[in-house]
Amino acid sequence: MIPDFFQPSSPATHVGLWKPIIGLFIVLFATFVGVEIRLGNEEDEP
Repeated sequence: MIPDFFQPSSPATHVGLWKPIIGLFIVLFATFVGVEIRLGNEEDEP
């Protein structure tokens, strides 16, 4: 007696769910790398 809501969905649904998560992770990673590079450049100045 498993309702249709809990039936396994197609792989396309999972790809559509993961794309924004991966995109957000890439944006956050790029932001942290940019901040790290900026801090590194400030330390090199006399």
